[in-house]
Amino acid sequence: MLKVGIVGITGFTGLELLKLLLNHRYVEVDYIASRSQVGKRVCDVYPLFEGIYNKTIEPIDIDRISSLDAVFLALPHTVSASLVKDIYGKVRIIDLSADFRLLSAGEYERWYRVKHPAEHLLKRSVYGLVEINRGSIRDAELVANPGCYATSVILPVAPICEYIDGVVIADSKSGVSGAGRAAKEGLQFCEVNENFKAYSVYGHRHIPEMEEQLKRFNNDIKIEFIPHLLPLQRGILSTIYASLKEDVDVNGLYREFFKDSYFVRVADNPPGLNDVKGSNFCNIFARYDERTGKVVIISVIDNLIKGASGQAVQNLNVMFNLDEKEGLMPYPYYP
Repeated sequence: MLKVGIVGITGFTGLELLKLLLNHRYVEVDYIASRSQVGKRVCDVYPLFEGIYNKTIEPIDIDRISSLDAVFLALPHTVSASLVKDIYGKVRIIDLSADFRLLSAGEYERWYRVKHPAEHLLKRSVYGLVEINRGSIRDAELVANPGCYATSVILPVAPICEYIDGVVIADSKSGVSGAGRAAKEGLQFCEVNENFKAYSVYGHRHIPEMEEQLKRFNNDIKIEFIPHLLPLQRGILSTIYASLKEDVDVNGLYREFFKDSYFVRVADNPPGLNDVKGSNFCNIFARYDERTGKVVIISVIDNLIKGASGQAVQNLNVMFNLDEKEGLMPYPYYP
């Protein structure tokens, strides 16, 4: 039985992690911590756990973390890196922040507007997108869990990346939970309900993450990425457009690329958010439009599961040589 901890239990990703790990046959959630709500039972913060899991939220403690087999860090950017400096080498780490997703400290500073607190560890981290990096994750001491938007773009672009000519256009829409649990003016009910808008149109922080990972398939790749906010609780749908250098069997290419990836399903029809909501699946539909000469790809994920906590559990399973599916819901919930 693996003893694991969740640091940052009071956010949406911490909540989802606990829900998933309580269904994991080989995990005991021995430690939950937060920068707030210390001393409260987790069921006082999230009443859904009443009678299911009543542990008390502890302060962040390096000795407690070091006693675990693995720890999930669901902390804000830079806060996570400062903690990783103190615990690296003492426990295997799955970091859900953006602090170790980029290899370059300069790129991190450019996009996050702050000097990296632990840049000496950047080259020691492994990008935790299992479907393209499974082998490296197995032996990793520090896994950088991918961003939700990045997951929804990297997975559908990777199979066809080497054939792409020019800029990739990624038009993505996300539910409100992707912005986190903290109160923000632009995320109030009256701002979001019956509304639909683009944001970060001059450059979203997930762009360098997307490009860095896709350059392993095509060093000339460039992404034009525009995110939009949907008046929904959860889910991401990305519609992606690109020109190809040559004719390829698009459907066959995708099925071959993901033939050993249980959590990626190549669809025959355009998928919707209800096809994956509450699950760790990514559904992908791709077609080549002969009239325009463009490939059109649609991907859907649950931003809190495959885009965050479910992917983190998938990484844990790979790191400890467990069944990749362990602890992850086998099917989406519907309606």
